[in-house]
Amino acid sequence: MKAMGIAAALALMLAFTLWPRSQPSVDQVAQLRYANAVLQRRIDALESQVRVRADQACGSSSSSSSSSSRSSSSIGSNNATASAGALLDVHRRWDWRAIVDDFLRPWPAVSREQLDTAVAACNGSAMYCQRFQVHNGQLYITDYAAIFFDRHYAPARVLPLLDTLRRHPGLPNLDIVVAGNDEPRVHSVPGDRKQWLRTCERYCTAGQPPPALFSSTTNRASLDLPWLDFAWFFPKRPHKLRTPPWAVLHPQLVAAGGRVAWAAKIELAMHTGNVGSTQRKVLSSVAKASPTEMLINELFIGDHAKITQRCVERGLHRTGGFQQHKCFMTFEDQCSYKYLLNSASIGYANKFKSLLLCGSVVLYVRDGMRHKEFYELGLLPGVHYVAVDRAQDVPAMVRWLRKNDEYARAVGQAGRARMTSLGAGGLADFIAELLTQYSRRQQFAVKPQPGAVLIECEDDLWRHYALSRGWLANYLTRDNGTCVHRPAAGAKLGPPGWGGSYRGSKPRCYASHDRNPGAQPHACDFESPYSMSESFEPDGQWPRAHPKSVDGWHQW
Repeated sequence: MKAMGIAAALALMLAFTLWPRSQPSVDQVAQLRYANAVLQRRIDALESQVRVRADQACGSSSSSSSSSSRSSSSIGSNNATASAGALLDVHRRWDWRAIVDDFLRPWPAVSREQLDTAVAACNGSAMYCQRFQVHNGQLYITDYAAIFFDRHYAPARVLPLLDTLRRHPGLPNLDIVVAGNDEPRVHSVPGDRKQWLRTCERYCTAGQPPPALFSSTTNRASLDLPWLDFAWFFPKRPHKLRTPPWAVLHPQLVAAGGRVAWAAKIELAMHTGNVGSTQRKVLSSVAKASPTEMLINELFIGDHAKITQRCVERGLHRTGGFQQHKCFMTFEDQCSYKYLLNSASIGYANKFKSLLLCGSVVLYVRDGMRHKEFYELGLLPGVHYVAVDRAQDVPAMVRWLRKNDEYARAVGQAGRARMTSLGAGGLADFIAELLTQYSRRQQFAVKPQPGAVLIECEDDLWRHYALSRGWLANYLTRDNGTCVHRPAAGAKLGPPGWGGSYRGSKPRCYASHDRNPGAQPHACDFESPYSMSESFEPDGQWPRAHPKSVDGWHQW
């Protein structure tokens, strides 16, 4: 019976998922035909069960009739289970071509001048601003901003492309500028007169084309192109945010989410973590007034050193309401809730992808959610998650979902099926499709910039961004399996690259520090700089470290 209910809900959801938004391609027509065949089998199974129920309701009492009914019911149940699985399989396929086409629709062409404009748009106002060039299968980078105090997350902006180039060695030549910040930068809001006039003044009357800039998040009110947030490629070694990279985390979360049965999940809408944003403070207030529907467990990063007990160990996992700094939850603990809250954080919330892997219903609170990550264009509200407008709407939605449990379960399964297929390989497939389509729009021949740094392996990045030898020892992977072109078997490896391409480069000092009067105005004084592990070479020259550096980057 449960398989029947889930399959019915999934069938309705799939019909909505596959509703064509534009003229379908030949591949899409084939997919639609396949989906229709699956749906037809599901309808046949449902009709079979309806006939069986009708016969039972009529009071058929003969033994032969009862035996036939049991047999038909068993067949119908098996068909329902099979079609539910087939419907979930459809959710595991990402149509990156359509998603990328939607992102690139405003960009029929990209000029070199638009990349120069992009550098100007992010340089000096972003923590990271980098130019990535792929030329004949090799990756070159130029840093325009790489903040000194956050270098342990600098490689995370480059690694998506490095990993994609390793997995897709036929990637075409391309030239892009990536801004490492939480929000889009190229605003385009025609309904806001003041902002629209500012946009026109900046990119129209000044004679500058709008920048072709890749950012961690996008929205309909900006022209930014999508890049991966740094959380996808956290360091493999221990770091202050403690979360492993997605390639490590994803299979762990898939396994943890699969260990909690739907029937065992607690029927509360739960959030655990920081409650610093305005929206989450409202959410906490609503939870305090609605303890039978919600639980907010406030916890800060700094609490982990002090709070050592899980909420379930303290018996605080079923109480509901709003509790502060009392206990923590593992991911599997979070998956034990039937409804999980995703709401606006300071900047933006990046745990949506993880919550979906629980197989619970993710309640997406729209208030304050101004920006989206790339994969969100492949998700549908009501199909992969459930959306509400405000925090105040959550209790009523929880009550409704309790009454419609089979639908809720179908949403949870569809969201989980979607995200289980977005592992490291899926990320590379998206980047490959994005950059392949982008490269077709370039109106210039790509060649590495003078002074650009060749990157072959992950450790090339750690060496390039390292602040000292001691710092570097905390992050080196010593894994040449990350190299685009691996060293030949038996090759003799040695400094400075150890199988990679590193030759002693460093980010330039001006890219590393805020030299405004109230910040570090003298950080780049050549005779007494803030750090010697930076380059003072002019643009266009090889960015070697300060000549007085004692770390000997060119030989270590």
